[in-house]
Amino acid sequence: MATQFKLSPLHPFQSRQHAGVHPSIGSVSTLAVLSLLLGSASAAWAQSPSPLAASTQGVTGGLVIPSAQVLPTGSLALTYGNFQENALGLNGTQKNFSLGLGLFQGFELYGRLADYTDPIAGSILFSGARDLSANVKFQLPALWATAPSIAIGFNDVAGGAAYFKSAYLVVSDQFGPVSATLGYARGTPRNDAPGEFATFNGVFGGLSVPLGATGLTALAEYDGRQKHAGLRWHSPSIAALGNAQFVGTLQQSFGAQTPAGVNADAAKFSVGLIMPLGDTESKQATYKPSASQALPPIDAKPDAKSADSAMKATPADRLSSLRKALVGVGLERVRVGLRDGMVGKVLVVEYENNRYAHNEADALGLVLGLGAEMAPQGAQRVHAITLKGGLALYETSVGVTVFREFLRDGAASPVRDSLVWDRLGATGSYDVQWLDNAPSSHSLVRLELKPELAYAVGTEFAALDYSLAANLQVKVPLWRGARLQSNFVQQFANSPNAQIGGIFEDLRQRNGLKTLALQQSFWLNPDILTSVAVGRFHYDALGAQGEALAFIPGTSNLLRGRAAAYNQAPGGLVGQERTLAASYRHALATDVSLEAGVQKYGDGSFGPSLEWTRWFGDVSVQLFYRAGAQRKFAGLQLSFPLTPRQGMAPGPVVFSGPSQYAQSVRTRITDANEAANLVQPSAVRDLALETTLDVDQLNAGRLSQAYFAGQIHRMRQAFYIYATPKL
Repeated sequence: MATQFKLSPLHPFQSRQHAGVHPSIGSVSTLAVLSLLLGSASAAWAQSPSPLAASTQGVTGGLVIPSAQVLPTGSLALTYGNFQENALGLNGTQKNFSLGLGLFQGFELYGRLADYTDPIAGSILFSGARDLSANVKFQLPALWATAPSIAIGFNDVAGGAAYFKSAYLVVSDQFGPVSATLGYARGTPRNDAPGEFATFNGVFGGLSVPLGATGLTALAEYDGRQKHAGLRWHSPSIAALGNAQFVGTLQQSFGAQTPAGVNADAAKFSVGLIMPLGDTESKQATYKPSASQALPPIDAKPDAKSADSAMKATPADRLSSLRKALVGVGLERVRVGLRDGMVGKVLVVEYENNRYAHNEADALGLVLGLGAEMAPQGAQRVHAITLKGGLALYETSVGVTVFREFLRDGAASPVRDSLVWDRLGATGSYDVQWLDNAPSSHSLVRLELKPELAYAVGTEFAALDYSLAANLQVKVPLWRGARLQSNFVQQFANSPNAQIGGIFEDLRQRNGLKTLALQQSFWLNPDILTSVAVGRFHYDALGAQGEALAFIPGTSNLLRGRAAAYNQAPGGLVGQERTLAASYRHALATDVSLEAGVQKYGDGSFGPSLEWTRWFGDVSVQLFYRAGAQRKFAGLQLSFPLTPRQGMAPGPVVFSGPSQYAQSVRTRITDANEAANLVQPSAVRDLALETTLDVDQLNAGRLSQAYFAGQIHRMRQAFYIYATPKL
């Protein structure tokens, strides 16, 4: 059965679109004057912005109305509540879900699912409204230091069925402990009731007052139709959750009525979580070791006993101790040795990291830190060669004295000036006097368990339909750059519509051996890294998958090519006997990239793709656009580690989670010619390979001189946490 259904229905099998609207000029002028008056008055008061939370509309704000605040860059907000706009009536199911992200300074993006429905007896359909919408808000730059915050926002910016489309201008300011908000909105009438609004329209405003140091805030608001009052609680920051805060809200409406004149006043609640995704970076920059971790001064005078010991310690002794320490912190394939450099001896460390899976900077901090502290006398630099599967990928070096000083005082500039990073490296092992030519041991079998989730959100049939399975990956390292990989999938939960015979049966995960392949990675030349895998894919197709990355010399940019060929169309992937993709990735910054390309998609269509990716610590947010034939999709993807920062110690068999787990949501871009937003699970999908160079070998794409220079505080923190016990 084909599964093509709307994501944002008006009612079963109907959908329309409306053009966006904007605030009137008169309204803008009025609010501009008001903002000047508020700014002048507030200069006498201490500024203390109110705590952030999501309103029921799915924007940063109060109970119902938006404020001029936005989520800080790198913050994520999750909220669930049971509020329903009274203009849509009263339904048995009243649910509101929202996910918000502060993508960059002064800009937030929210996705909202409103589920206001009643079941239809004897049918899998419903009456009422179930709607997916996207909201954006821009905070304007402040004109002067004490100026009020001003923002413009657009709710329900796209979709086949628009319930909550509106545009607004809002001003917020602080008067002592009181936060005040005033704004004006222009809403778009409902699709099914011309002239009536489901969203706010007109002048709105509100006040909030914190109740001492209790974490409680009292709020009073007017949304243009009725009044609201409520109480909101913010928890203290929770260090174990990355300084996240829980938020709880109780609210009551006054004077609310349905279009039929029925009293709709009711008490409502919401619960939420606000998490600063990139907060760990500021912690790393200000990290202070404990007294027990403190290192002795570089020029400390040893006592007689230690001096005698130092006299007896040969370079070989120091290299042996260093090798033992590196193996002790969980690094594999370790070799240590010395070579002649331009200004003296260079300590060379060759290693492979599989234990510190969040970021290769952690392992590099251990190598450089232990190497600098334990280097034989006379060594001027530490030179680290990073391997994956025994294949050398890149090299990093830094001055011994500079890094030792950095470990003690945290001064970053000298280390950044000294640090040198490059791919693969022209320096081979032929001129290194290794302590032992044989590297230390490595794990023989690596097991990785990750969830597999297929789902549809906000359709005519359910708020969420899903099929959840566990994917057990078995990775067996073979010779240099080679491994045997198998994936076994076992489903363990399905929604009713994803059961056999259900309307979303196509979403149902398949049990069994999904992949059994031999993969080989190698350098074609110092600028082109290649990976090829042959075997069984997608359960029953035989074929090959390949990927090549061509690094642009002198930049952090690269060309990326991917391809797959099978002897038959894999199950559920019509048209994928031959697929390919080519793209160019441009590094806008060390944590931001833009990738543009063309693909032959899994449904056989051909078209462009565009991806904007930003990293917040070890979490990435990606906005993407893909078009094939007449179908266009846009969406958002989150990627994050599902394994500890320090994983299981190496052994014959090692168990872990994925270093990066990606989950995305997308929607079809519709127009007047085809307003229906259809669920098409296999349409215009990005080419997914079982083994990707970015994730498996290249630190999830975070790989450059500038990137590792920006991670030195993380390296220092990792050294103190994981390595000092081995000194």
